[in-house]
Formats: sequence, C-alpha cells, structure tokens
Amino acid sequence: MVGQHQGGEPSRRVDWLELFGTATTFVMLNLLWLFGALLFVTIPALTAALLACMVPWSRGEPLISPLSTFWQALRRYWVRATLIAGLDLVLASFILLNLLILRQMGLNQLLPLAAAVLNLTGLALLAVANIFGWALLVTQDAPLRVVLLNGARLAIRHPLWGLLLTSLIGGILLLTAILPRFFMLTVSFAACAYIVQWGAWHIIRRYITGDDQPQRGV
Repeated sequence: MVGQHQGGEPSRRVDWLELFGTATTFVMLNLLWLFGALLFVTIPALTAALLACMVPWSRGEPLISPLSTFWQALRRYWVRATLIAGLDLVLASFILLNLLILRQMGLNQLLPLAAAVLNLTGLALLAVANIFGWALLVTQDAPLRVVLLNGARLAIRHPLWGLLLTSLIGGILLLTAILPRFFMLTVSFAACAYIVQWGAWHIIRRYITGDDQPQRGV
C-alpha cells in the first residue's frame, strides 16, 4: 500500500507538469497571435500558423517545439493564407451587398425573400467552408485550388457539423467581448483555433488515405 502510494506521487507530479506546460504553451500561442495581429495584414498568416500548432493537440498528440512550429508554419503558409482571406473578403462583400440591395427592395415580396434566404445560406456555407478550408490548409499537402475545393465539398457534405463549430467559435468571440481582457489575452483565439482544428479533423480523418493525407476528392 505504502509502495503504491509512493510510486503514484511521481506519476501524478509528471501529469501536473505536463498539464502546466500545455497550458503555458496554449497561452503563449494565444499571445503570439494577438500581438502579431496588431498588424492587420498579418492576421491570415498568423491564423494559419496558430492552426498548424493545434494539429498535434487535435489528434491527441503532444506539440513539440511550439515556437519552431509556429514560425515555420508562418513562413510556409502566409501566401496561401492571405489569398484565402482575400477570397473570403470578396465573396462575403458580394453576398452582403446583395443582402443590402434586397433590403432596399423590401422583403414583402416572394422573390426578394427567396433571394435573401439564398444569400444567407451562401454566407453560412462560406463560413462552414472556411472551417474546413483553413484546417485543410495546414493538414493537406496540396495546391490551394485542391484545398479550397475539398473545403467546399466537406462544407456541403457536413453542413450541420460545420455550423455547430461556427456557433462555438461565435460564442467564444462573444464571451471575449463580454469577459475581462484576461480571457482575450490568454484563451480566446487559441481556443477558436483548437475548435476549428479539432472539429475539422473529426471529419477529415474519415477521408484519410494510407499516406496520412486526405484524399484529393473528399
């Protein structure tokens, strides 16, 4: 009994140390993203780097060399991440402009109402496609066109799961606006990245091939 108790103490201590190390790394990554995002144009690249750091955790594996992983991902994905963000901006602006025009027309008629519903559906699908697309960017070693197509396919095949993830992220961002700034400094953005990567991986792994890469025609 005594031997078992003494043997369990070091193991418990190691577990606490691992948990503390993971928590401090999580906070550090959140701060890296937050302070880097002060330069608005760096947000897409920083987001890709943060998502890349979440890949091991989303699969239940330890994150080795977080700083090295972050900076390497920043250099590797900044161009494609910026292109994705630019495409998102164009598509979202187009949909919002359509909604604004429809609002000016009035929604008491059947045709404008149907068009508004269609545009809102497109906006929701765009949000879901982003969930899968950004996760695939740091998961799938493929050209950007393939990543975007696979992200769109997954959004169409798994819209409810994607909407659930989008709602969770929206809830975290809402809490960020309500809770003290300590929450934003330590948790919020890294938590959003983890939810994106974990939630997308839950679906992506169904399409994994033998070489640990998602199939190009998911």
